Amino acid sequence: MSISALSHRMKFVVLMCLLCLLGSFSPNGEKEPNRLVNGEVLLPFFSQLDSISAHSTKVSVVHIGDSHIQADIFTGEVRKNLQACFGNAGRGFVFPYRIVNSGGALDVRFTHTGTWQYCSILRNYATCDIGASGFTATASPNSSFSINVIDRAETDARFTKLTLLNKYGGFSPLDATGFFTSVTKNKKTTICFDEPQEALSFQFSEQRDTLPELQGIVLENSNPGVLYHAMGVNGSTVSQYLRSVHFEQQIQELNASIVIVSFGTNDCYMSSRSFCVSCVKENYRKLIKRLRVNNEGLPILITTPPDHFYRRKYDNTNVAKLVNALIELAEEEQVAVWDLYGSMGGSRSILEWYKNGEARGDLIHFNQEGYRKQGKMLYEALISHYDQR
Repeated sequence: MSISALSHRMKFVVLMCLLCLLGSFSPNGEKEPNRLVNGEVLLPFFSQLDSISAHSTKVSVVHIGDSHIQADIFTGEVRKNLQACFGNAGRGFVFPYRIVNSGGALDVRFTHTGTWQYCSILRNYATCDIGASGFTATASPNSSFSINVIDRAETDARFTKLTLLNKYGGFSPLDATGFFTSVTKNKKTTICFDEPQEALSFQFSEQRDTLPELQGIVLENSNPGVLYHAMGVNGSTVSQYLRSVHFEQQIQELNASIVIVSFGTNDCYMSSRSFCVSCVKENYRKLIKRLRVNNEGLPILITTPPDHFYRRKYDNTNVAKLVNALIELAEEEQVAVWDLYGSMGGSRSILEWYKNGEARGDLIHFNQEGYRKQGKMLYEALISHYDQR
């Protein structure tokens, strides 16, 4: 072969390699429509949304999940849009994640003093009483914590009612504005204020043998509208969330009109040989049955995990298997599914989101823009079914 011919052949090979490389970083399929599968099971929830304006009621949404939920950027976008449409009944569930050495919502600021012990569905769970948040923080004598909802909030998050999910009681507000009443009953303390509160401090002031255990805080105002409670645990799976002893009881006490479930990323983050899709599907089924133990007709919406890579270099084919299993489960257990995986573009679509500045370099998580985009997508899917009834 002549040098000229060899040169042309090399150029062709290089060109083909470049084309293959570009192709390998493209989504494998087109985006699925941004819609709900089996969305008719959410009709009772949509009817309750209608009742807000007709009867000045509050509708409670409970959203549980993993790290995609804990930071409350994704869920915060859904909350903001639902409350803009149906009314703001309060900030909902919050947790002082800094006490348990983790990161939390950006719009609520917590500080704390003293020594705290904690357990979670990932740590010391065998000997711990854990609620719906997946965490329990135990205060030592003279410990305190403060909450501020005004410094970073995008919407009005002031509250006239605060509920401490605190076994044994023991926390008292120090600097409330105006007057308040406090009642401790059934593992929670409900405090009602005659004026809206922006910031508040609590101190463990009672001398007793049993230390108070804090499992979360619920903030409400006096307005009708939507309460959107987001509870996430970084790195968690469905099977780990099932370790929570009282999540179904606390979710019932939150008067949930719908429960949204956003796990799956950690459930399928492993090699294909190690992945048992039927095992994960059965864990979801167990979760559904426990959620409905006190309310057989509770509307449940499962969101599929987003596309991601395994160890930053392998397309995780387990996600598609789990998506198919969850869609099967929707029919079997009469739940709805929002297919985030398909709506964002399916296999390898995380690369496109990264290219657009919406995903992080680990090719698992998203930045604030990416999570807000997902929140807007979920809201649009919900409101589309609401409008099309």
